[in-house]
Amino acid sequence: MNVQEYSNIKRRKIDDCLLSKIPSEPEHIYSMLREFIFRGGKRIRPTLTLACAEAAGGSESDAMDYAVAVELFHNFTLIHDDVEDNSSLRRGKPTINAEYGIPTAVNAGDALYRAMWSAVLSSSDPPDKRLEALRIMVDGFSSVVEAQGTELFWQRNRNFSVSEEEYLRMASGKTGELIGLACKMGAFSADAPEELQLSLQEFGRKIGLAFQIKDDVLNLVSNADKYNKEPGEDIREGKPTLVALKLLFSLPENEKNEVLQILGKHGNSKEEVSRVLFLAKEHGSIDYANTACERLLSEAKSCLSVLSPEKRSLFSGMADYAIRREE
Repeated sequence: MNVQEYSNIKRRKIDDCLLSKIPSEPEHIYSMLREFIFRGGKRIRPTLTLACAEAAGGSESDAMDYAVAVELFHNFTLIHDDVEDNSSLRRGKPTINAEYGIPTAVNAGDALYRAMWSAVLSSSDPPDKRLEALRIMVDGFSSVVEAQGTELFWQRNRNFSVSEEEYLRMASGKTGELIGLACKMGAFSADAPEELQLSLQEFGRKIGLAFQIKDDVLNLVSNADKYNKEPGEDIREGKPTLVALKLLFSLPENEKNEVLQILGKHGNSKEEVSRVLFLAKEHGSIDYANTACERLLSEAKSCLSVLSPEKRSLFSGMADYAIRREE
């Protein structure tokens, strides 16, 4: 079975379970959440949870509640991210904050957060194992929240003196940690040895970090119809991405000041966004970020030596599928 077939089969089962975890009433609260979750998304995180459970000798049913909890948390963060970034599009449609307002969007995110913990508690695992699952998830979610807070702090202060190492640490917490957690929870559900749990978690972290860098690149170069978000949004928001940081490091003083002025503004014209994009291409910043993605992809695959060659092939393919994308 190839990666696409495997992912499609798992996605259908994940979606069925997701639907069962979202209450039906009150309709005015949960209908928008069902629409939001099922408007798209590749279900990479929960699929990895199920794959890791099976690779560790467990079953899909052992891991399903944890897989769904991770996906619910991911969607909760997307809703709140859209509020924090004042985004108007998500997966090609209006964000909840754009359509219903910020208070409703915050409450909708909170509702998903509640559903996420309910999913963990609904696991059929013994109470002591569920308690350990809660502890692991709290640690992982804390990293996500703290990294997001760091990025918001940088944006608020228009701080572009961030080092590449600091950026990678933040992005690893923001995106890498959640995919790492998804992998660890799958192995945990199967009672895998600690070494296997940690190796799969590190695989997920590397993939997650590469995924974030790739997303930063796609934000600049992807076709708007494919990307389903506003191209150049990171420039308008003044985000210190790897592309932006590498560009600022590479520019002569006059062009560096020009880019800093654009990134420091609250809202930019299309011409200003295009100017930054032109410079990023001209000075190799986008190529640099793509090279970093490939390096992380290779490092992630090196974590798979704990698996049999057959299982390694599936995970390697899933990593390629997640990173070598155009949308």
